[in-house]
Amino acid sequence: MTGTPPGIAAGNPSVRVRDLVPTYLEYARAADDASPARRSELWRSRYLDRHPDVFAAALDRAGEWSGGDDLPAALDRLTETRADLSSRAVRLRAELPDAVCAVAGALGWADDRDPLECVTLVGLHRANGWADRLDGRYALFLAVEQLDNPAEERLLVHHEAAHVVHDRLATIRDWPDHGVAASLLAEGLATEVTTETVAGLPDEAYLWFHRPGYEPWLAECRSRWAEILDRIIADLDATTLDRHAPYFLMRNLPDGGDLPKRCGYLVGLRVVRELRQAHPLPEIARWDLDRAVPKLRRALGALAATA
Repeated sequence: MTGTPPGIAAGNPSVRVRDLVPTYLEYARAADDASPARRSELWRSRYLDRHPDVFAAALDRAGEWSGGDDLPAALDRLTETRADLSSRAVRLRAELPDAVCAVAGALGWADDRDPLECVTLVGLHRANGWADRLDGRYALFLAVEQLDNPAEERLLVHHEAAHVVHDRLATIRDWPDHGVAASLLAEGLATEVTTETVAGLPDEAYLWFHRPGYEPWLAECRSRWAEILDRIIADLDATTLDRHAPYFLMRNLPDGGDLPKRCGYLVGLRVVRELRQAHPLPEIARWDLDRAVPKLRRALGALAATA
């Protein structure tokens, strides 16, 4: 089922882009031929400190961006040409308005007086895009050093924009950071929205943002489907990193077993498809977590019954 709930008009929301790439380029010019220690110092003073609301208040709360023994090596890996970084930011800025409008239309969000915030920046090759808190609400972050494929960028922008719109509708930023149920619904909804707004691709394209070579991953998930569902049903109420990571992260954990990494994204997609047989996407996007969890459990049970 698709459509907009009664009383909700389709609007034309806008996006406000903050481009931090020029500030990064100032840092890069100052850091030319500097020692590793000096580059790290300039990274903080010439880049991070210039945008304290983005880094100090939002992204660097645990010091991942400003410190750590791996910072000099991470800065060394920023080898993309400066012209490429600028052109990628321009390309993303052109992609964003249509993506936000398409996602907002799919989820029935219509407030054209409340633009979505997007930050284009240069990161440390740790993630290509994500939604995170900025000034008290979710914003979209895109790391241009990791984005050099327009097809991948398009899927990523639609997926992450769906998280930001979902937050406008259900305040998902207040859900547990490592909640299995929360991630199942949020990632499943964002992926399903992307299948609707960028139609015509196989599931693995949406689940891996068009990167090649993940057909074996999907085949393994399908061959172990009953086992994956049993595990995730048992962990549905978990909110700790060790229980969340095997389904949604790429990292290895001692007790993570050998499940296909990020298999929770596929489960979330199938769960949302099960839910939308009775509920349109705009309704699902407005559920709070208390309402969502029993419905997620029933949908998982229905999938397990046919696995």
